[in-house]
Amino acid sequence: MTDERLSRHLQNENADLKSENSRLRMQAEAQENKIQEKDGEVLRLLNQIATDMIRKSDVDRLIEEAVSKATAALKADYEERMKAMAAEYEAKIAEIQNQEKTGKDEDKNQNPGKSTKNAKAKGNTVICNTMEEAMQRIQEEMNKAAVMQDMAFGGGSEKLSAEQKSAVNPEEENADDDNNVQSPVSPRGNYGERNIESKSRPEEYSNYIKVDKEDEITVDCYPEGCDNESKTCGKRTNVIWELSLPRLKKMIINLYRCKVNGKKVWAKMPNRESLLKGTHVGTMYVVNMILNKYLNGMAENRTKTSLEYLTGADVPKQTNNTLVNKVLTKVRNLFEETYRKHILIDPYLAVDETVGDVFVDDNGEVHLRTRYFWGIRTSVTNLVYFIYDKGSRSREVIVNFLKEFIGTIQTDGASMYKIFEKDPTLNVTRLSCLVHIRRYFLKSMKFEDKTGVAYKFLERIRIVYQFEKSYKNLTDEERQKQRAIDIIPILNDMYQDLLYYANTATAKCGELLMKAINYAKAEWKGLIRYTEDGRYRVDNNYAESIMRDLACGRKNFLFCGSDNAAKNLAFAYSLTESCKLNNINPYDYWSDLIDFVGREGIDLNSFVHSQWHKHAKAV
Repeated sequence: MTDERLSRHLQNENADLKSENSRLRMQAEAQENKIQEKDGEVLRLLNQIATDMIRKSDVDRLIEEAVSKATAALKADYEERMKAMAAEYEAKIAEIQNQEKTGKDEDKNQNPGKSTKNAKAKGNTVICNTMEEAMQRIQEEMNKAAVMQDMAFGGGSEKLSAEQKSAVNPEEENADDDNNVQSPVSPRGNYGERNIESKSRPEEYSNYIKVDKEDEITVDCYPEGCDNESKTCGKRTNVIWELSLPRLKKMIINLYRCKVNGKKVWAKMPNRESLLKGTHVGTMYVVNMILNKYLNGMAENRTKTSLEYLTGADVPKQTNNTLVNKVLTKVRNLFEETYRKHILIDPYLAVDETVGDVFVDDNGEVHLRTRYFWGIRTSVTNLVYFIYDKGSRSREVIVNFLKEFIGTIQTDGASMYKIFEKDPTLNVTRLSCLVHIRRYFLKSMKFEDKTGVAYKFLERIRIVYQFEKSYKNLTDEERQKQRAIDIIPILNDMYQDLLYYANTATAKCGELLMKAINYAKAEWKGLIRYTEDGRYRVDNNYAESIMRDLACGRKNFLFCGSDNAAKNLAFAYSLTESCKLNNINPYDYWSDLIDFVGREGIDLNSFVHSQWHKHAKAV
């Protein structure tokens, strides 16, 4: 019994050993296959590197050899062609000389004592007596060929000379005479008169711009020898639009002193209540300085040069810069808080951030540092607000700004926005951006083709945008219903693929593709939320578009001189961008703002773009 048990035990052990040996052998084979694949890949890369590491001198040598070979081949071909042409010409000359000699012998035999100088024609062959006659005959034939070529393909002149016509056909000598040509169309009459009266252009063709009556200039033009007292037979009106360049005006204001109720009183300056009190410039001068920078993206030195060319005024750059910053500081101190409240009233905000260089004071030393500007755009009132808080991009900046806000924001996947998903007490719902998700997949396409994983995700994103484009004219409720039918199934399908590739198919994905998959997976909750309300947008381009002017200005004037200048820049861009989005003339808005903001009896809410109107000068 003991032997049987021992034998059975040994058999089991032997089976286990065989199984373990088979497993180890399979593992070894798999490992060996992997090593061979890696060795093959390494050899391929080494071959590629060796191929790419040809020295520049070798490349130059190869190029020189190829060029020299091609040059030698062309030279040899040219020499062969020239030799063939020379041999052909020599043969022709010898033939002509033989014909000439033969002709002379025949003439001597037939007409002894007489010589013939005229050429003889035998069939289609022309026989000449001398070499000069042969060359003359050849020249005549060449002239005929040139004339026929000009007639077929056009020459330097539309008409042929008499010699050319007679050379081709003597009957065509007068072919270009206009008196002998019959027109296939009946004559129209006197070309100096019109058979029908011309019609003037529609009035709306030239009245697409509205101008004041005092800016219209009328000029009457009469034919030579006529004036306004001559009898007219018709009238045509043309409109020309002309631009009057800015002119610098000098306003001399005389202040008089008079007796009022028995007291001598001086008159007051007209702008004593505006922001320009105590300065020597007018409103439009300052507005032009502000908008040249914050609307047209011009640096201070370019503004100075432009002003000098247009008006001849050579105002120092520092004078203009100081004046603009003082005015913007006053505007910001008076109006920014009211403007900020109107931003927070909107229930749906698009948020983004960008960078800018600012000179900052660091323990008594001034250094140029890269700082951040936050950009916020409302959805209902279409207002823009740029925030500069010591150039910080920390979470506290956006949390403090949205402390009183209740609603939805749409952002990219930056880490400082994640707090709104983790902390429900902030009363802020966060939406993600499909464009940022798409951007990561586009980067991974550098190492894939249209059969790869990234392309499958990009194709579904393209279909989502096609559906969104078709929803453009729908109401919010209709758009929400259509998204539930068309888009949610696509997004669910994408999410299942994201989970599959993130968890079980990592080996099939490269580093860039895994980065795109992980980013999309982390942003998916914020992305799927946009289908819950028809007002929401699929991406954050709404906020990114307002950053363009700021980025353009950053490239032109490079930096801000201080934190206060950066705050002024942020608020100036806020008001100017809001003017553009609300179809308000920035020049009208800024001149009205500088003249009336802060005056007694003026409501600051009336300067918010959604409620703005021009204030009466009598106020």
